[in-house]
Amino acid sequence: MVNPSTEKPSLVYSTRDMAVREWSSSETQESKQCDSNSEVETKDPLNPRNWSSSRKTMLFVSLMTSSLLADGAMVWGGTLVTEQAMDWNISIAHSATSMNYGILLQGFGGIFAVPLIEAYGRLPIWLWPQVITMLMVLGATLSNDWSTFTAFRSLQGLFGTVPQVIGLPIIHDMYTSAEWPRMINIWGTTFLVGPFLGPAIAGYISAGSDWRTSFGVLTAIYGVSTVMVVLFGYETYHGPGRMTKQSRLASYFGIGNTLLPKGSTLRYWCRTVVVYVFKFPLLMTGIAILVTFTWPIGITTTIDNFLHSPPYLFDTIEASSMRFAGVIGALCGWAVGHFFNSWIFKCHNSTWRTELRLHGVWIPIGSMTIGLLTYGLTMHFGKHWVGIAIGWILVNIGMVATIVAISSYALEKYPEQATCVSAILNMWRTCGGFAVGYFQPAWIQRNGLGLVFGIQAIVLCLAVALTITPVFLWERKRRLRVEVDADAEAEC
Repeated sequence: MVNPSTEKPSLVYSTRDMAVREWSSSETQESKQCDSNSEVETKDPLNPRNWSSSRKTMLFVSLMTSSLLADGAMVWGGTLVTEQAMDWNISIAHSATSMNYGILLQGFGGIFAVPLIEAYGRLPIWLWPQVITMLMVLGATLSNDWSTFTAFRSLQGLFGTVPQVIGLPIIHDMYTSAEWPRMINIWGTTFLVGPFLGPAIAGYISAGSDWRTSFGVLTAIYGVSTVMVVLFGYETYHGPGRMTKQSRLASYFGIGNTLLPKGSTLRYWCRTVVVYVFKFPLLMTGIAILVTFTWPIGITTTIDNFLHSPPYLFDTIEASSMRFAGVIGALCGWAVGHFFNSWIFKCHNSTWRTELRLHGVWIPIGSMTIGLLTYGLTMHFGKHWVGIAIGWILVNIGMVATIVAISSYALEKYPEQATCVSAILNMWRTCGGFAVGYFQPAWIQRNGLGLVFGIQAIVLCLAVALTITPVFLWERKRRLRVEVDADAEAEC
């Protein structure tokens, strides 16, 4: 019987095989033999899955620092917009838009990175954009007007998003499929905690100095993270046929990392990204992520305005501290996601199907719905700030756990397209974060907090139901079709 749990892509995925075919038939035969011999593969010391635990741990910690900064550094200025508006003599609303283009370009930056990651390897496309991002943050720190500051921040988003994309392929390279959900949980939580932790730290620093000092500290943090990538980062791509250890210095520059023909590999992956954007399961789950991520980012970008206004009248320290509710929610979301992924797998271990991962979204979406209503109604009626914190925690529990479930499904379904899948999901997530900053403030002003967040809760439930349910139906139909074809072949 054919196992239908993992779809084989219609395009020939393996650029490794593609490259080898272009070199010579003898090398092709050697690569196939190496790839098919699982006993040799498990003993191969060059395979990242066989690296020492300490080496893998330090590389993964370096990845987490970069991932934490990806979103955390992009919204670092969320608590500084009022001070910047006064410094540049512009409105607060106009000052707040300095982050929007950077958030949008995070999605496109991830898509652009995919062909480069596959052609030149993980390490150089992780390291050099990080160096560029550090320089962009430094440029923003030294900017004297809103336009220059926004230009640097936009470029920061374009280059700084790479860790959010490169994480899945690195996890895919270093760990077994049984370890993927746990490692995705840990890694994913870092860049989902970032949007709340970053502005809190920025606000604390600014309260004792000014916004330039805060961004200067961010530049230094980027420097430390970059040094960690240099010291502990290794190329994790392992293609068939490699018999010698890769040069450490050469790997930083993408020399010899993949042993693939660069031109054909770049063209292949450009086409593949376009094809996979419109794959039905990725399209549906991507839309679900867009909606799931939009509303929490809306809270992140607007909450300061309400906390500084009556009846709360928070100062900078108090408003920054409130963002730890978002951090707590994200960490709790990690715990919920970890529990449900393990529980779902144990319950269906004997009859496992990839789409069962998506059952991990239902309870988190319920948490997010209750959180949106609690948050909106607490502010609408001017109740105690504890209600705001509880609502935000529940929203973030739902957001993180949902994204973990969908990411686990996508990676397990398309394991050989880990880079592509990660970039596509990241694009949907950042598009939602970009869009909300333009319509939510005016929407709240026009209709009020209670109605707005009530509508958001309804939209969330409908959107997830109308996107996730069709994926189950599509998977069931495809599985039945595969079984019928297999039975027909058996009869012949």
